[in-house]
Amino acid sequence: MKQILMGNDAIALGLIHAGVDMISGYPGTPSSEILGNFQKYNTKFKLNAYAQWATNEKVGFEVAYAGAISGKRTCATMKQVGLNVASDALMSASYLGLKGAMLLVSCDDPGFYSSQTEQDSRSFAKFARIPVLDPATPQEAYDMVKLGLNISHLFESVVMLRPVMRVSHAREICEVDDALHVEAAIGHFERNIPRWAAVPPAGRFRQGREQLERIEYIKEWNWINLIEPKIKSLYKNNILCLTSGTGDGYVRETLDELHLDADVLKLDMPYPLPKEKIENLFATYDKVIIFEESYPCIEEQLSSPKLYGKLTKHAHEIDEFSKDKVVDTFVKVGVIEPRNTYKNEKYTEELPKRPPNMCPGCPHRDVHYAITKVFKKKTSIYASDIGCYTLGLNQGAIDILLCMGGSIALASGFSISDPDKAVVATIGDSTFTHSGVAPLINAVSQNHKFVLVILDNSTTAMTGRQTTPERTNPAQVDIKRIVEGCGIECFEYVYEQDLNKTVNFIKSLKKVYETANAPVVAVVREFCVLDKELVEGRLGNAIVSVDEEKCVACDSCITTYKCPPMHYNDAGKMEIDPFLCAGCSSCLDVVCPTDAFIKK
Repeated sequence: MKQILMGNDAIALGLIHAGVDMISGYPGTPSSEILGNFQKYNTKFKLNAYAQWATNEKVGFEVAYAGAISGKRTCATMKQVGLNVASDALMSASYLGLKGAMLLVSCDDPGFYSSQTEQDSRSFAKFARIPVLDPATPQEAYDMVKLGLNISHLFESVVMLRPVMRVSHAREICEVDDALHVEAAIGHFERNIPRWAAVPPAGRFRQGREQLERIEYIKEWNWINLIEPKIKSLYKNNILCLTSGTGDGYVRETLDELHLDADVLKLDMPYPLPKEKIENLFATYDKVIIFEESYPCIEEQLSSPKLYGKLTKHAHEIDEFSKDKVVDTFVKVGVIEPRNTYKNEKYTEELPKRPPNMCPGCPHRDVHYAITKVFKKKTSIYASDIGCYTLGLNQGAIDILLCMGGSIALASGFSISDPDKAVVATIGDSTFTHSGVAPLINAVSQNHKFVLVILDNSTTAMTGRQTTPERTNPAQVDIKRIVEGCGIECFEYVYEQDLNKTVNFIKSLKKVYETANAPVVAVVREFCVLDKELVEGRLGNAIVSVDEEKCVACDSCITTYKCPPMHYNDAGKMEIDPFLCAGCSSCLDVVCPTDAFIKK
C-alpha cells in the first residue's frame, strides 16, 4: 500500500517489515524519530518487540549486537557524532561477525544543522570494513532497510544504513507492505569461544583475514546485484556522473533543467566497491565526475586520470548538496560555461538570521544567568556540553563546547592549566549519564577543583524529549546518588521561578568552592517547558509588562538574560510580547537594574 512517510518513519516501518524485534540506540538529530516511531508502532499494534533508548550509543550498539549474535534481527540507531562513541564496539564487531542480522543506522548531518561536526559515516564503514547503503529518498530508505538486513544475514556482518538529514526528514509517498508484523527469530546464543572471545593476536588475526575475504565477496555481490543491472542504461554520452545518496537527485534535476547530456550511475552501496570493474566502465568516457556527500568515500576507492571530484578540488568539499554546487562542479570540470542559474541577481544580501534561543520560561536560562552573575566573566571559565543548555551561548554563559560529556574533563584541564580562574561546567542529565560519569570519577580521584552544575530536567529535551534512565526508573536511578557514588557530596536545588533563589544557590556553591580542594557538584531539579507531565502549574502565573519611564534601554535584559518575548518597541523602550511570554515571572527579579519589569 502507499503511505506518505517521513524518511525516519519509513525506516521504522522497514525494520518492522524486515522482522526486527530488537532495537536500541541514543537520540540525536536527525536520527531520533526512528526508534521513537518504532516504539509507537510497537505499543499501538502490540508487536512485543524490544525498543528502548540506551544511556549512550556504545551501549545501544552492544545491546543490539548481542541480539544479533544470538540469531535475532536487530538494529542500533544514532547520528554521525554518536557513531564516534559506538566505534570501539563496531570495530571489534566487524571482526567477530554475527549469526542473525544487524543494521546500524547512522544518520548524517551535512551542513552542520544540528551537529558540532560534519562527518561522513560511509568513511567509518570503510574504516570498519563493513558494507554501507546510501539511500537518496524515504522510499529507498525503506527498501534498503530490508536489503541491508538480508546482506547482513548473508555475510554474517553488521551493515550500515546511512541516511542524511534530507532523507531522514523528507516526506514522500512510499510503497510499503500492507500489514504491520514482526516475524521474530528466537534468540539462542551458541557458545563458540574461539569466535566470540578470540584473544589477540592469534584469534583476531584469523578473523582479520576472514574480514578481508568477506569484503571481497561483498564487492562481487555489489557488482552483480546492484551495479551491473544499471549498466545497460549507460554508454549514451561522453560524460559519466557517479552519484550516491541525495547527490543523485540533485545531479539528475540539474542535468534535466540545463538540458545537459550525461550518463548517471547511482552507487547504492558506496563501500565496498569493485574497483577494477567500475574503472573498466570509464573507457568510453571523456570525463567521470563523482558527486557524493560529504567525504570522498567513492573517490578514494577509484583511480583514473578521467576522475573529477572532491580530491581534485572540482566538487564542493564541505556543506550539503545544492543545485548551484552541482552547476559549479560542471563549470570547474569544463562541461558548461559559468552561469548563475540558481542565483537571483536582485537579491544578493542574506536575510538577517535569528539565532537559536531557549524557550520562554526555560529554567536553563535562569541558571546560566545566575552563574554569570555570581562567577564574573573576567575571572571565570564556562565549560558546557551538548543539549538545550548549549543555547546559553546567547547569554555569554559558555566559553567552550567540545563533545558529549566533554565539559567535565575540560573543567579538569582548565583547573590545572589556568588555576587563577574559577571554572564552572554545566551538563544535562541525559548527557551526564551518557558520558559524564567517567570524567567526574577522574576529577574526584585527582582532586580537580571546579564547579559542576548538572541541569536535570528529566528528559532528553533537545532531540525530542526522549525518556532518560532517571525518568524511566526513578526509584533505582538518581543523579544525586550517582554523584555520591563517585565519592563526593552532591548539593541539590529544586528550581523555582524566583531568580533571587537561583542566584543565592549559585552563591552558596561559590562559597563552598572557595575553600574546596575537589569538584563542587550540584544537581538542579528542573523541568522542560514542553514537558506536559512536569510543567503543569509552573508557568502562566504572571503577566509581565514594562514601565517605560523606568526603562533606560541598557540592554541588560536582552544580552545577559535573553528571553525571546523581550524586544525594543518603536519608542526605543523594552517591550514584552504577550504571545511569546510563558508567564514564568523570573524577569521580575534581578534582571533589570532599574526594576522596569512589573507584574500586571
